[in-house]
Amino acid sequence: MTNRLHFDVAIIGGGIAGSTTAAALSRRGLSVLVCEAGLPTHKRLAGELLHPPGTASLQELGLLDSVLEAGGVPVYGFVLMRSATDPGLLLSYSEIRGGRPTGIAVEHATFTRALFGRLAGLPGVTVWDETRVLDVDPHAATPWATVRRAGENVTVTARLIISAEGRTSAIRDKVGIACHEEPPFRMVGWKIPNARLPFPGYGHLFVGGKTATLAYQVSRTEARVMFELPAEGGLEVGADLLDAIPRPFRDDLERAIRDEPRLVAKFCESHTDRVTAGRLAVVGDAGGCVHPLIASGMSFCIGDAMRLDKTVGPTLGQGAIALDRGLAAYERSRVGPMRTRTALGPALVDALTSRDPDMELLRHGIFRYWERSQRGRSASMGLLSTRESSMAVMAREYAIVCAHALTGIPKGVVPRSALPRAVRGLAKRTTGYLRQAMNV
Repeated sequence: MTNRLHFDVAIIGGGIAGSTTAAALSRRGLSVLVCEAGLPTHKRLAGELLHPPGTASLQELGLLDSVLEAGGVPVYGFVLMRSATDPGLLLSYSEIRGGRPTGIAVEHATFTRALFGRLAGLPGVTVWDETRVLDVDPHAATPWATVRRAGENVTVTARLIISAEGRTSAIRDKVGIACHEEPPFRMVGWKIPNARLPFPGYGHLFVGGKTATLAYQVSRTEARVMFELPAEGGLEVGADLLDAIPRPFRDDLERAIRDEPRLVAKFCESHTDRVTAGRLAVVGDAGGCVHPLIASGMSFCIGDAMRLDKTVGPTLGQGAIALDRGLAAYERSRVGPMRTRTALGPALVDALTSRDPDMELLRHGIFRYWERSQRGRSASMGLLSTRESSMAVMAREYAIVCAHALTGIPKGVVPRSALPRAVRGLAKRTTGYLRQAMNV
């Protein structure tokens, strides 16, 4: 082995973001190196549900068949249930105008390995498994990385280096891209054999407890359920969360809690101040992530791959000035969608779970809006699925929901004594989102 090799692109990380980025760039006839330290195992709790835009991109890249062959199952949308006896409110992907009517779900490790396994067969792609990137310099005249492989250090030079390491990216931190993290929390989950979900083929949000519970199929006969718990303390699932789950699915869940292994992961919402440094670009969770409740992580990762291919891909091979312009275009292309995503995630989590008076009113408004308006369901699902990424659209929809929320005042949704605080809270939040929209 030589101690110095050159590629057009060197990608650090072979997960979902790294694999799809490699597949996208390989179509341009580029030489692409993917360095992966070790793929996640089935003991890791991570994203498993892909919205229709991400599914459509996989099909465009020629990767969808691999995921389906690995056991991926279709997802038709979401159902929200406010109690164990709630009939459920369906939000279907088919209501999104011009969109694909189905997503896909499969265990995270299976999903990742299905994509990574296809890379070696793509033209121009070289895969180095069980390798670690020790150092990089994206500011050098010819960017380079030091890679530890098979007991030796190899210097790799490339026109472009891409960090696709995930939310704990060491290379992102090394090159000075600041990551700002919110307070952490934990997700605890189980895989449930022979699961009897109320609506097979749909993601489920049970919102009757202190936090929302997410459940969805990961195979024809198995479902994943995930509960949010505080960062510190025990891992027991409280009665308030279990009481929000309808039977017979609750019976299946209680059996799984008793008999199946529990998976635990620490999460925190985060964002970066930028996603480029010299001739290095960040894709996927290394560039920020939000609450898993809206299940947008994998779709956004694949969206980054497509954004980078569209903006930077054509400039590779056209010289340094063109490449720098392409990287600046990638930076700009990501700002709006990420701003909307980081606003939408916390807003939805608060609206569905908070017991503050303004959020009680807002929750009433959300369900009233979705129950009465097909256009409202379509617009909201466009945002949730990442098909729509405009902050202006989110602010508009939030304002409409607030108008519906006010109808809860005469119905006594919140006590009369709490009304002034509730109305002030709604007005403050709406004004904040409108200001963000105007500053985009």
